[in-house]
Amino acid sequence: MRSPLATLWAVQRSARQRRAATVGAVLVGLGLGSVHWLGFVVGGALVGVCWPSLRSAIAAGFGFGVVAVAVFLARFALVGTLDGALGMGPLIAIAVVTPLVAGSLGAAVRGLLPAGESE
Repeated sequence: MRSPLATLWAVQRSARQRRAATVGAVLVGLGLGSVHWLGFVVGGALVGVCWPSLRSAIAAGFGFGVVAVAVFLARFALVGTLDGALGMGPLIAIAVVTPLVAGSLGAAVRGLLPAGESE
């Protein structure tokens, strides 16, 4: 039986498994982020552990934040209130910056995990 870290390292090394795990992590993070802003930190952490290096994990966490902002703006556009939302000034700025920073910050958890399997 493989250890959880060995399974994680296998996912990080396989591009196909890494993409699937990242998509799943993004979906979970978006769901949690729609309930509370800490969901963006958790989503960033889930996305970050899918990647083999700290640098790529933080980039993926930032990418998660970009996806979250795009979904947020798309929801306003779908109901026809995007112009009104963009006119809210500082409030919309906070709503845009929070997922970007929280996703990157959450992805930094990748730095707490070992670098990889020593085979």
